[in-house]
Order: sequence, then C-alpha cells, then structure tokens
Amino acid sequence: MTLPWLCVLACLCIHGLAAPGNETNVAPGGRPTQSSNSRSAGRAVDGETGDKDSCAVTDSENDPWWSLDLREKHQIWSVRITNTDGDPRADIDGAEIRIGDSFRNYGNDNPRCATVTSIGLNEVRSFDCGGMQGRFINVVRRGRRKRLTLCEVEVFAQPLFLIRAC
Repeated sequence: MTLPWLCVLACLCIHGLAAPGNETNVAPGGRPTQSSNSRSAGRAVDGETGDKDSCAVTDSENDPWWSLDLREKHQIWSVRITNTDGDPRADIDGAEIRIGDSFRNYGNDNPRCATVTSIGLNEVRSFDCGGMQGRFINVVRRGRRKRLTLCEVEVFAQPLFLIRAC
C-alpha cells in the first residue's frame, strides 16, 4: 500500500450496523411513488397527519401499492402509519408492509415486515420490523378493486454503512 492510501485510510471512520435507539424518521428524504395518483404519493411523507387532504390515495384498482425509495440501503426498525381522520372509505386493512432491495414488481415481492390488520380513523400504528434491511419500503393492498390511503408514513431507520471524516 502506498503512502497516499494510508493517509486516506487514516482519515476515515467506517461505521457499520447500529443498535436500535438512535434511528430517525428517514421517510422525508426518500422518493415516494404509487400505482396511481388519485392524490400524490408525496403527501404520505409531508409531515401532515390526519387531514384527508394531506393523504396519498390511489385509484380503486387491483393490488394498489405505495413505495418509498430511501436511495440507499437502511436498517429499518419500525414503520409508523397514520390513518385519516375524516374519510371512512380510507381503508388500509389487510395492507402489507414490505422491505427490501428489489423494485421488481414495484417492490411488492420483497420480504414482509408486517400486515396491517386494522387502523381506525385518526389512529397511528407502529409496526416493528426488527432491523430488516433494504432500500425500498412498500405498502401494498392485494386484491381486486381496492384503494390505498396513507396519510403519513414514517420510517425509523439508519443507513447501514457510513464513511465519514473522523
């Protein structure tokens, strides 16, 4: 190894996997998309909760989905979803939260973190993902002629590897 490379290595700190407890909501820095745009996918990560006008909504369709590209691989500890306070048709029951690195089938084939059994109107529910790793967070409602409504999605995670100046 030459002297310039030794200097570079001496000036970098490499951080690997982190334990839970220091994670932050990384959703606002991601790129949201969804299967159709009745109301924009970005509304689910805009920091506004509860108001039905601040929710991401798909059209009524087969297997509607919403995806968040975190732009790099993260260790995901939990996903928190807020339901609307005013639209009883905003049904999210039965949706699956999926996490992984593949965007094949829009990311809907990635490993499952949790299934949303029920979230009442104006309720917030957290789903433990136990440190799953991935770049994409997906919420998909499987079935015919369904809608997906997400008023806020928060993803508590940490980047897997960071290289920073010491």
